[in-house]
Amino acid sequence: MRLKIRLQHASNILVPFDYQYAIQEWIYRTLSRHDHDLATKLHDVGYTLGGKRFKLFSFGRWQSFPYKQELNGYRFTNNHSEITISFLLPEILESFVTGCFLNSQHTFHFKHGIKIPVSASEIVLAEPPHFVDGTMHYRLITGARISLPSLEKGKHQQYISPNDTSDYGRRLIRNLMHKLQASNQVLSEGQSQHIIQFTLQSDIRSQRFNVPKNGDIIKSIAYRYDFALDAPAPIHRTLYYAGAGEENTLGMGWVEIIP
Repeated sequence: MRLKIRLQHASNILVPFDYQYAIQEWIYRTLSRHDHDLATKLHDVGYTLGGKRFKLFSFGRWQSFPYKQELNGYRFTNNHSEITISFLLPEILESFVTGCFLNSQHTFHFKHGIKIPVSASEIVLAEPPHFVDGTMHYRLITGARISLPSLEKGKHQQYISPNDTSDYGRRLIRNLMHKLQASNQVLSEGQSQHIIQFTLQSDIRSQRFNVPKNGDIIKSIAYRYDFALDAPAPIHRTLYYAGAGEENTLGMGWVEIIP
């Protein structure tokens, strides 16, 4: 499910460019106030598959119009903004999660002592798309990160782009398959025979993400582009709700469907 949340706050706030970690904390904290076990599962455990963990939610850009881009962030001149968050959850949990955010209040804490109190004034459950067995077209609104493990001890992993290697599409598809399996979705016999194909359909643009991890800041590189995916409907659903690539809980890999 996708929830579009309208936030009320003071006008003329400055939102830092790397606000994503604060959005992630807000999601965990809001859920924790209502269901500590669910929040703990999403934060500490996730859905496991083969020793890997998949935390199956993501979020889009924090937006307000009009806005100004300044040296240190985005200046929201209005007293309201919105953000859409997405969960790959069983339908039975949708009403509960929606209720967690309704009329909730939170204070975002950023570097350099910046604080932004907000309240959720309106929540809209987005109409689900019609997912098909076959080709659907997507635009990455925030960059997708695909990494290769470093062969040298102590070195950070490498971040690859669709132009770097033919292995990129295979790794993106494999990531989606793992998310599908971790969420206990099952392909039908006919769907399991479907040959999944990734096709790049635009130029690519790089995007930097600062990822906090174990007290350090990891500088990641992700890529934005348009693409087509020929796949069974459950794979499309997984992509739409859980995101493309890695670190989706920090807002990476957010996609929108191109009609």
